[in-house]
Amino acid sequence: MPKMQIFIITLLLILSNQVQANTSSAEAEAAALAWLEAIDSGQYEQAWETSSSLLKKPLSPHMLERTIGAARRDFGAVQSRRRVSVVRETSMPGAPRDDYAVLTFQTRFENRPQITETITPHLEEGTWKVSGYYLN
Repeated sequence: MPKMQIFIITLLLILSNQVQANTSSAEAEAAALAWLEAIDSGQYEQAWETSSSLLKKPLSPHMLERTIGAARRDFGAVQSRRRVSVVRETSMPGAPRDDYAVLTFQTRFENRPQITETITPHLEEGTWKVSGYYLN
């Protein structure tokens, strides 16, 4: 096979893998944003239902509400949220090796002008589901 054909085939394979990774990252971000929207609107049970089993096992819907409610109690309503980064990982502390996305958002709340939210969707049975949420 001529070198030019090999180069073109290799390039197409690389681009195909990049498109798949970008699509998957976009799906992970969509799942994270839908989960955050449920949390922002006080729909904790809905957020819990769509969460990864990694989050559901240690937390009941009521515990999720109490934990996030306590952490965000004085923040007020969300004013804006901007994604800062997305990093794909295959392992997370205390979790099985699998496919994860770590999304970081700069979020402006009514009473807190700048909070960093980190949310970790986990690819579970072909669907992205939130497995972790952290505020800083």
